[in-house]
This record gives sequence, C-alpha cells and structure tokens, in this order.
Amino acid sequence: MTRSLISIAILAILSGCTSLAPQYERPASVVQAEINNGYAPVANANQELQPYTQWEQLFTEPALQNLIRTALANNRDYRVAALNIEKVRAQYQINQASRWPTIGLNAGSNVQGKTSGNSNINRQYSATVGLTSYEIDLFGRIKSLNDAAMAQYLGSQAAQQSLRLSLIAEVANAYYNLAADQANFKRVSATLASREQSHALIERRFAAGIIGELDVQQSKIALETARSDRARYQALIVQDQNALRVLLGSELPVTDLPTDFALATANPVLPSQLKSEVLLRRPDVQQAELALQAANANIGAARAAFFPSITLTANTGFASNSLSNLFQSGSGMWLFAPQLNLPIFDGGRNQANLDIANAERDIALANYDKAIQTAFREVSDGLTQASSDQDRVKAQQAQVAAAQRAFDIAQARYQKGVAAYLEVLESQRSLYLAEQTFNTLKLQQAQNLVNVYKATALY
Repeated sequence: MTRSLISIAILAILSGCTSLAPQYERPASVVQAEINNGYAPVANANQELQPYTQWEQLFTEPALQNLIRTALANNRDYRVAALNIEKVRAQYQINQASRWPTIGLNAGSNVQGKTSGNSNINRQYSATVGLTSYEIDLFGRIKSLNDAAMAQYLGSQAAQQSLRLSLIAEVANAYYNLAADQANFKRVSATLASREQSHALIERRFAAGIIGELDVQQSKIALETARSDRARYQALIVQDQNALRVLLGSELPVTDLPTDFALATANPVLPSQLKSEVLLRRPDVQQAELALQAANANIGAARAAFFPSITLTANTGFASNSLSNLFQSGSGMWLFAPQLNLPIFDGGRNQANLDIANAERDIALANYDKAIQTAFREVSDGLTQASSDQDRVKAQQAQVAAAQRAFDIAQARYQKGVAAYLEVLESQRSLYLAEQTFNTLKLQQAQNLVNVYKATALY
C-alpha cells in the first residue's frame, strides 16, 4: 500500500504538467513606440530616453516627501488595501493546496448490539492513514484554476499599487494647493496693507479738499475687495490643511508645511518624449493584463471539463474486534477506491461554459487594449501640457513685471497730479490679476506634474 501511495504522489506531480489552456502571449501594442508632447522634435531613434523611476525624482521638495512617507505609513485606505492582499494571498494558498492529496490519520471504534433478545455486543476498532477524494489533474483543470487564482492575487497587488499612486498624487496635490493658497494669502495681505495706506492718504487729501469723494469711494471698493479676498484665502488654507490631515492619517507637522511657493513648485522639467514601455508599469495596465491571463487560464479549465476525471480514495491501517489486538500481526487492512467520471451528455453545459470563458478572454483583451490606449493618451497629454505650462508661466512672469512697472508709473503720475486715481486703481487691479494668474499657472504646472506621475506610475 505504501508503494501505491508513492505511485499516486508521482502521478499527481506529473499530471500537473498538463494544461489545455491556450499558450499566453502578451498582445501586440496598439500604440506607437514613443510618446512625445505633440510638437517637440522627435528624438533620434538611437537616443536612449531615461524616464524617472521613483516618485522622489519628481517630488523633490523635502517637506512634501516627508508628508508622502507619513501618508504611506498611516493612511487607513492604504492599510485596508494591504490587508486585502493578505486575504487574496491566503485564498490562493487554499486553491494551491487542492493540487495535492489530503492525507490524514483516522482512528475510531464501532460498538453495535441489539436492544432485546441477544446480549452480544460487536466491537470494531480501526486506525488508518490515507487520502480522501483526490482528483488526478490529468488535463490541467486544477492547474488552470490555480493559474487564474494566481493572476487574481497579482491583480490585488496591482490594485494596491494603484491606491499607492493615488495616495501619493492626492498628498502632492493637497500640498500644492496649500502652497498656492498660502502664496495668494501672502500676496493679498500685502495688497491689503498697501491699499489701507493708500486709502488713509486719500482720506487725508479729501479732508484737505484736494480731491473729490469719488476717489475716496473708489479706494474704499478696492480696499474691501482685498479684505474679502484675504478672508477667502484664509479659509482655503484651513481647508487645505484639513485635507492633508485626512490623507496623512495623523496631525499635520508644522515643520512640513510649505514655506515658499516657488520652492514648493520647483520640480524637475519633464522630458519631451518617453518610450511607450513605461505604460506597462502602470497598475491599471498590469491589472488588465492579469485579468487577461486569468481569463486565458479559465479557458483551460473549461476545456478540461470535456475530458474524464479520476478521483482516488485510499487508506491503509489496522482493524480488529479487540482494542488490545489492534496493532497485532494479522490485523492489517487496506482500501483503494478509484472513481472515473466521464461526461457523456450534459445538455450543452460544458460547451456553454467554454463559450463563456472564450468570451471573457475576448472582453479582457479588449479591456487591455483600452487600458494601453488610455495610458498612452494620459502620458501624451501630460507631456504636452508640461511644455505648454512652461511657456505660459514664462510669459505670465513677463506680464507680472510689466504690470508692476505700469502700476509704479500710474502711482507716480497720480502723486504728481497728472493722472486720475482711477488710473492707479486700474493698474493696481491689473497687477493683482497678473500675480494671481501667475500663481494659478504655477499651481496648474505642479498639478500636471502629479498627473504625469500617475500616468507613468512611479512607485
């Protein structure tokens, strides 16, 4: 009997080498080999394009890096994703165990007698070791199911990576929003102080009869507008800080708050072109490919259902009417019960299951192609936007300088009495809007960097 069990084990190992699943090959790419910003010169074919490989290479500000690391350590959603991976891993191990025989030790006794007429009592004792209902995987059905379970497990890991990307991106966006609102608050506070001084001067000139009430009221409008904007940005700063606290899962360290908007958004310049191979590291693309692999493996399981299956039950041990003689010579016993299941007629169930498996494989293939195309578009859009943002920020910076010069000239003309105060207000408003637009463009530039980070999947 021992030799039989060994033979069964060898047969189990050899049977696992067979699979009716189609040979998996990664689908051909449905996008071009290189991604560029749409109008930059195409690089030489021999040029080596080196993409960034880690999020620290894009988000270089130390305070932001500290916040991201804190979020990865404390965020509740990210913890749940990690625990879900452990759950799926355990499920895969359960599926993997089905490839091997379940061998156990059984011991028991059976006592039987009649309630009347005969006082004889029959006793039977046994102790056996063996395997129960083990299916020999002749046509790879169990192997295909295990391959599908492995793909699902790896897919859960990709889902965690997707959440990691989103978490890092959300922290970066919240940080940039806070930095921008702080910069706007600082700017409007300076504007408010300047307008308070100007309004006080205008009121004195009005009291002296030098100017009329119109200048006073125009100055008052500009003053209260700045005061209202200051209150708005003050509230936005608190909201930005609250958003960061939720993402971090802890209190917001004062030392990691942005102190300078220009420093916070001083990130590296993105390349104008990348190889489309970077798309394959995106977790959504990986999930799509793993779903395709799982669907491919399920075809093998559906095909195997058309073929016979063999289930084995076997044990060996001792049996005796007396417990004291249970392990004596002559009490040995064994059992070997193979069972063959051959599908003959099932009303088309197996064929329908195979059709479903093939359809699911085709759906998974379409989803994979769509994921690749979506990833390509997002990266291309990000690179194009990066080039556009760089040009717009440079132009807006020149506009701020021109607006500042115009305001200085208007103020000097008003003080000399050769211009109306309305000219000062208009030039001041233009400067205010130019500075605000500059900060908005810098924020958009930083947010686009976050979008490119997510699109290229830097872990």
